[in-house]
Amino acid sequence: MDSSDQADRISNLPDVLLVLIISCLSFKECVQTCALSKRWRSVYLETRNVSFKETDFLSPSVDANPIRNALGRIVFVDYVRCWVARIHDHPIDTFEISISYPKTYLDLIESLIVFAVRKKVKNLVLDFSNQAWRNFHDVNNQDLVVEIPQSVYDLTSLESLKVAACMDFDPAKLSNLGKLKSVSFGWMELKNLEPLLKTSRIESLSMNECWGLDFELVSGDMREVAIKNCDFFLNCTFDLPRVDILKYSGDILRFEFDKMNTIISEVEFDFRALDNNKDESNNPNTVEGGMLCHLLNNLLDNGGRSATTLTVCPFLLKMIPRSHPHLLHPMETKHLVLKTELHPREFNGIRLLLMNCPNLETLTIDLLPPSPIAMASSYAGIDPQTYWMQNISYECQRETLKAVIMKNFIGGAKELHIVKFFIRSGCERLERVELYMPFDLDNGRKVFAHAKSEMLQRSANHLQVVVHNS
Repeated sequence: MDSSDQADRISNLPDVLLVLIISCLSFKECVQTCALSKRWRSVYLETRNVSFKETDFLSPSVDANPIRNALGRIVFVDYVRCWVARIHDHPIDTFEISISYPKTYLDLIESLIVFAVRKKVKNLVLDFSNQAWRNFHDVNNQDLVVEIPQSVYDLTSLESLKVAACMDFDPAKLSNLGKLKSVSFGWMELKNLEPLLKTSRIESLSMNECWGLDFELVSGDMREVAIKNCDFFLNCTFDLPRVDILKYSGDILRFEFDKMNTIISEVEFDFRALDNNKDESNNPNTVEGGMLCHLLNNLLDNGGRSATTLTVCPFLLKMIPRSHPHLLHPMETKHLVLKTELHPREFNGIRLLLMNCPNLETLTIDLLPPSPIAMASSYAGIDPQTYWMQNISYECQRETLKAVIMKNFIGGAKELHIVKFFIRSGCERLERVELYMPFDLDNGRKVFAHAKSEMLQRSANHLQVVVHNS
């Protein structure tokens, strides 16, 4: 059966099934279905998930040209107005407004919010941030011109709410929404959050590039907490007895952990914002390394707590070896994810984590684009050509490690050295090595990477080496 026959079979389905199908698509894909036939031109308007994202309508080339950008925004706004005008009694579950530089379109934004409230949506996104902002220091108070109306605070149908780059936002006013389970705040001053978190309903909390925080305690029954580059003062205490996913990126604070879940499925720490990539071999900083070791010990060792999956960044790998070699305690982690440039500065940190994860079953090496210093041939006497040739293995390699996964594999020398180390030093328990090539790798590089993976397979009789196209 050819593809046209399959398309006809789908088009012959009842409208109620077609609406269910298109509601599973992104709004951009949903709009594209109107080109299939006349019938789809009316069906796509019945999708239950509506997303007006400026970035979906304006390409980067248009965004870079001021005149084309202005014209593109006019077309985008006209499309939004026409779309809303054609909707009558169709129910909507999810409604998203994402517009940068919103000052020109305050009347439109107000009408769209009224529309969403009238539809009693379950999931609402109000995002007026700017892609040009690198961090919250780039945001001026004059940029924040949208104020959330009381009708949103009173919208009892809400189950999920994301608010970004709004003025005078008061999360405490959401405390009475009995169905609200997930909240996300970004690119704005965030105060008076504790009354909302004290409610037992909130299961997911995300804070991204927020400042002016008037609290140091993150407490509640949330199952998922993600904090990215927020302006805490000096301390941050977590009291999350039910948390299952904990992600933090930003500055190093005095972290304390009160009542925490005994087994946390996923923990991620990212301190790359602090990484200036300077060669500090002659001026080692032991303070940051000690603080990071204390962070891991305090969360994953004290009280018998553990993280099934632990993800760490290059900065942590560089810093933890600078503390006392025995400061880091063993952890019960089963899956370790290393976001790394595979620079020699990170090698001792990788070894230190392998040494302290005796029950490790899966190791993922997620290769990041190298910074300029990452191209250096050696660091503080560490030669990348010979470092991984040392005849050393750790308890996890001998007893528990079953899989080594490398993402963004291109067959380079630094990648081959560390993969060969695990093949050579791994015992019979190591079952497979999986290599994932970048999705945008050209054909010539793919052939090269495949050849290198075959070479690895020839040197690994007892395990399987598999290469994937991402």
